[in-house]
Amino acid sequence: PMNRVLRFVLAAVLACSALMLTACQGSPSGSNDKKTYKIGVLRIDDSLPLYTAETEKLFAKHGVDVQVIEFSSAADQQKAMEAGELDGMMTDMIVTALLKKAGTDVRVVAMALGAVPQEGRFLVVSSPNSSITTPQQLTGASVAISENTMMDYLMNQYEQELGIPAAEVHTVQMPNLALRTEAVLAGKDIQAAILPDPLAAYAVQQGAHVVIDDTKLQKNYSQSVVVLTQDMIEKHHDDAAHFLDAYNEAIEKLDSQPDAYRDMAMKKANIPAAVAGSYRTPSYTAHALPTEEEVSRIMNWMVEKGLLPKAYSYDEMVAHVQ
Repeated sequence: PMNRVLRFVLAAVLACSALMLTACQGSPSGSNDKKTYKIGVLRIDDSLPLYTAETEKLFAKHGVDVQVIEFSSAADQQKAMEAGELDGMMTDMIVTALLKKAGTDVRVVAMALGAVPQEGRFLVVSSPNSSITTPQQLTGASVAISENTMMDYLMNQYEQELGIPAAEVHTVQMPNLALRTEAVLAGKDIQAAILPDPLAAYAVQQGAHVVIDDTKLQKNYSQSVVVLTQDMIEKHHDDAAHFLDAYNEAIEKLDSQPDAYRDMAMKKANIPAAVAGSYRTPSYTAHALPTEEEVSRIMNWMVEKGLLPKAYSYDEMVAHVQ
């Protein structure tokens, strides 16, 4: 009997080595080849849950290998995603739709900032030496924005809600946020600008006037999101789910102990020294996804602007990863 057992084992080993090599490599012995997922971030508040998950080793805790990769500009981040170098990124829904249009199939799997209006504040501010203090006074003014981006979309939504004739606001293309902040404080070439926090808070501290505060409007317009490739969601569904488990745990940690993460937040989000004293770690909403209204409003704007031939549906934009 022993010889029969040995012959059986030997035959199985030979069969495995000769005929079923690839199948056998997929067995437990090959399961150490864990895929490392690369997630692109920008050094802004919106990325803090991802930084927290990395710092606290929450990805490892939930059994997924994730590398957070920093980009100095949204354009570089988008190019890396299009080149197939990333499995996901922190971005917004306009970039998400543009990626899809260019052939990179991605889905929103979580909110970064903006599940509620108080998250991810944007301000339209005017120069310290300007007399513009109300939204209606933006008529005829030069306002710095970044065209065909979330800030362009936001400006259009503010104009609609507040009854400002868009055609009478002179928008100036100024994509670099640091230069835009300097320009509005100088007040020479432009009189007003749209800025996200913490630069918005910095501008106000330097004497700029708050003209529009989007946390005080009727609707919630600004959202940043985390997207993953459809390939990761479909072919590595468990890893995508574990990624989100770590992400949501990071949000819970940030929200329960904001002061414990303040130093990390200031470092990672490039908080200007001038606002360091008043800076507070933002609050986030775990397990949140954009609403159908929020998605369709952005899609319709992109079609109107000629950025998309037709609107993507909610299911084409958002994935519920369980």
